Amino acid sequence: MTDHASLKKSLRIKALAQRDRAAEAAGPRAALLIARRCLGDFVFMKGAIIAGYAAVRGEADPFPLMAALASNGHALCLPRPHDGVLTFHAWKPGDPMVVGRMNIPEPDAKARERRPDLLLVPLLAFDRLGYRLGYGGGYYDRYLREHRARRSVRAVGIAYAGQQVDSLPVEDFDEPLDAVVTETQVIRFERD
Repeated sequence: MTDHASLKKSLRIKALAQRDRAAEAAGPRAALLIARRCLGDFVFMKGAIIAGYAAVRGEADPFPLMAALASNGHALCLPRPHDGVLTFHAWKPGDPMVVGRMNIPEPDAKARERRPDLLLVPLLAFDRLGYRLGYGGGYYDRYLREHRARRSVRAVGIAYAGQQVDSLPVEDFDEPLDAVVTETQVIRFERD
């Protein structure tokens, strides 16, 4: 295991505990506050396809935001990670989901594949430069690297304020976020 990999593994254990504390501190209205902040701060291009995720294990929940975006006419999708590849499939509030990899709800494989313009991204921790600590599978990093090379794709982390850390170890394959939305603020990251 490389030094970065072992460091990240150790950080993940700490970040899970920190996220639990952050979720408790944010309270039960955090998802609504995140949705309100996001809708009040971002301009969503008409017709933009938005990818979200089904929150598990204490993650900040994007579903209230996604419901509002759906009612504003945006097509939604959710991820399906399989064989090291992340694809996104059509979904709207009320659609049935199946239990996928790591017990994460996802759309049925028959749901139409979509190419999102904006990804709402789960995370364990984020830093002041816009890097995120995920679960270690690299799915979002690979997806963003591939698709950002061909078209404009934005990535917005959805988190609790208490998940922010000073810095994270960054490797060549880590893709930065464009912004993070928490229950207390919207943080934008400048890119060259």
